[in-house]
Amino acid sequence: MQKFKFYKTKYGKELLIDCLKVSETKNFLVNRKPFIISFYEIFFITKGKGVFLLDDIRIPYQQGTVMFLPPERRREWIVENETDAYVILFEGEFVERFFNDSLFVYRFHYFHNYNTPFHLKTNPKEFSPYLEKVKEIKCEINNLINDSDHLLRSILYYLLIILNRQYVNQHQIKGELFENIEVLKFIRLLNINFKEKHLVNDYTKILGISKTHLNKKLKSFGKSASDLIKDRLLIEAKKDLLYTDLTISEIAYNLNFSEPANFNRFFKKLTSITPNQFRSEFSK
Repeated sequence: MQKFKFYKTKYGKELLIDCLKVSETKNFLVNRKPFIISFYEIFFITKGKGVFLLDDIRIPYQQGTVMFLPPERRREWIVENETDAYVILFEGEFVERFFNDSLFVYRFHYFHNYNTPFHLKTNPKEFSPYLEKVKEIKCEINNLINDSDHLLRSILYYLLIILNRQYVNQHQIKGELFENIEVLKFIRLLNINFKEKHLVNDYTKILGISKTHLNKKLKSFGKSASDLIKDRLLIEAKKDLLYTDLTISEIAYNLNFSEPANFNRFFKKLTSITPNQFRSEFSK
């Protein structure tokens, strides 16, 4: 499966943000084979209808849909009719470095959620102001000057905040934007270390908190720390089974299971079928 990394020097000097219009971008990956991207994306759908697959999560889209896509997850378009969109692409570092906050992107509910969708439905009145800000970003990138980094970061920051507000209201999420620092740290650690660290204690030791305390903080997610670790491992296992030629044993060892048999038991317990059965039934 093809993986795309951010083109940092596309505009000469390093720039960790970009903005594209699908219909104006040659070979943009719409209705193509599955692929992986190493950076964040926010899609603003201006035309078309279909389903976007993020791993095995189905995201229905149409005009006015905003999709929030985290890095390192399998992507695939299932297009029902001609689709067009603006997309903002950025590295987490673009905002994390400026705010000196490695958790910055994790503070928004839409990129690393577990119980709510990866999209926002908007009406034309709501969508139009978002689109104007996106076009401001695109225009600034096309006319870069010395202080463009700062302006681009400020527009992106504004968009992230107002999108988060509507996302919280639409999906009836309770809680403040900058809460549960331990949870944010855990989710970030999990995304980085899930292949190597399978035990809750591996994470609580780094965080300096107890398992009970972490699970109490995670209560609003509706899942325990152990559940989230298993979910993340399962996502990666399914991706490898469907989109690589790795053997079951190779996948097991890549995910740091001590034996393929342990991986088989883990997979069957969560899906009710074996890895081989899953690959046979769902691979394209």
